[in-house]
Amino acid sequence: NPLGTFYNKSFSNGDSRGDSHNLRTSFNFNDKKMYLNGSVGASYNDRSNISSSLSNQSGIIRQDLRNANESKSQTPRINANINISKMLKNKKNSFSANFGLSTSNNKSNQNIITNTLYYDKVTQVLEKDSLLNRNIISDNNSQNFNLGVNYSLGLKKLKDTLARQSLNLSYSLSVGNSKSQVSTIVFDNLNNTPSFVDSLSTHYTSVTVNQTLGLNYNYNSKKMRYNFGINARPNLLSSNYINLNQKIKNNTFNYSPNINLSRTIKTGKTLSINYSGNNNNPSIQQLQPIRNTQNLQNVIIGNPDLKPSFSHNLSSSYNYVNAKTGISAQTGLTFTAVQNEIINNVILLPDTLNSLKQETRFENTNGNYNVSGNYSLNIPIEKNKYSISYSGNVGLSNRAIFINNIKSFNKGVNVSQRLNMVMMLKKFNVNASAGYTFSSNNNANNFTITDVAVLSLGQISGATFYRTHSYRADINGSYRLKNFSVSSNVNYSLSKSDGEFGNNNFNNVQSLNVSLSTRTTIKKSYRIDVNTSKQINTGYALQNTNPLIINANLSKSFFKSQALSVNVRASDLLNQGNNLSRDVSGNSIIDSRMNQVTRVFTFGLSYNLSSFGGKNFRVDAD
Repeated sequence: NPLGTFYNKSFSNGDSRGDSHNLRTSFNFNDKKMYLNGSVGASYNDRSNISSSLSNQSGIIRQDLRNANESKSQTPRINANINISKMLKNKKNSFSANFGLSTSNNKSNQNIITNTLYYDKVTQVLEKDSLLNRNIISDNNSQNFNLGVNYSLGLKKLKDTLARQSLNLSYSLSVGNSKSQVSTIVFDNLNNTPSFVDSLSTHYTSVTVNQTLGLNYNYNSKKMRYNFGINARPNLLSSNYINLNQKIKNNTFNYSPNINLSRTIKTGKTLSINYSGNNNNPSIQQLQPIRNTQNLQNVIIGNPDLKPSFSHNLSSSYNYVNAKTGISAQTGLTFTAVQNEIINNVILLPDTLNSLKQETRFENTNGNYNVSGNYSLNIPIEKNKYSISYSGNVGLSNRAIFINNIKSFNKGVNVSQRLNMVMMLKKFNVNASAGYTFSSNNNANNFTITDVAVLSLGQISGATFYRTHSYRADINGSYRLKNFSVSSNVNYSLSKSDGEFGNNNFNNVQSLNVSLSTRTTIKKSYRIDVNTSKQINTGYALQNTNPLIINANLSKSFFKSQALSVNVRASDLLNQGNNLSRDVSGNSIIDSRMNQVTRVFTFGLSYNLSSFGGKNFRVDAD
């Protein structure tokens, strides 16, 4: 950061519980000329969460931030959709359409207690103590309607009898209506008296109408295939902020071409070139000029003047396959550039207690691009009993970022290489691979508005400022008999990160995982499955746990057709399951661990209705 370096050490724990109910019914009709299917569904989700966190912040400032959060939410939803396809009198022509409706409601009640402790940077003596207890009540309703129509017109045959050409016309419509009300109530620290705070509350309605009209021409012959067309997208957005007595309209008209060309040069050799343009409109949250204060250290404010972004995507590829030897090779090149890309502008401001707070706003900018090349080679040996393959990717990217309203660019290189060897025999197979990845930049701007909201003070969700080297090696094999099979896997990974900051004291993360699985069949109807895995972790800032996971499953089939089956499954018998992970993004390295209830016992009973009334019909596994 231009002001200096932030150091943030965070601890958090929580308990989440929820239940989900789903009901769905479907129908279909099919004859020689028309296919019709549809479904109606309903769901209800109930969630509750209790969490607490502690953040020790040092560097430019010295302060501690304690948060306690308790929330409950309920979300009912109803949806329906219909799809229809019809063959017309002229068999070259076809027509298809789809319709969809949905309505949902989300109600949540959240109580947040934030305690901020301010220290003198030199003496480390506590100077100030701020406590804020607030209750946030949200009520969101939304209704959506979707319509899509596609008509394909087969054109007259050309002189080349194998050539086919067609004209496709498509139209889609999406209409959404939403209403959101957020009420913030702050409790007095002395007498716990509640007070409604209008500056931290919102009440708005919005209507969106998105349309897409597409026209495409297709040509297909033995050696040449191409497609070109254009899409037009008129979009309307109208928002009414009732509490601000303010209305905002954001109406746009975007159009984008698409070109796809593929040619078979010789048998087994194909060259293709593709171009497409895509529009991306800003979201309602990015446009609304209200303050999202869920995280007091990172207040999010929308920009009603945002324009839609437009991305240019150009790619080419060359494929080679030797029919006699089976050797195949592929290489490709991709270029992407974005105009008016919507990125975050992180602004650090002094607060009322002579410390700092962060605001995240949104801006349009140009200059983002990405160039990458990929390649692969596969060599089979002895009719695919053995094979060796090598693949890789090299890319260069340029990412724009805004810090304190100052625009700058972060260029970086991304490289990945992988070597893979396979041995496939009648009863035995082995697969071994090794890979290396280097990254000094990535597209971290793909964060959702929810991801941005939880960023801490000084965190930037733009281009990555770290150089990360990752090494990985895997070997797995299996042995199969008529009534018994065993498989094993060993993988090792190493990750090293260094940054452009004064303190690069980051541990290298290493992980070794060994697993063994067996399946035994007894008297054709009993099946016993056992799976064990041991993982050893080192280098994390958190306590490095090394879990041993044991899973077991016993199943019994009945009847000659084995249509009825009963199974009992035990997951994580030792209750050691946890997830350790490291995330390198923006200017942050985050180590996290999730301790979940993983020791679970389940009993299942299933009957396969694969035949009914003397006629067979397909039944999905689920």
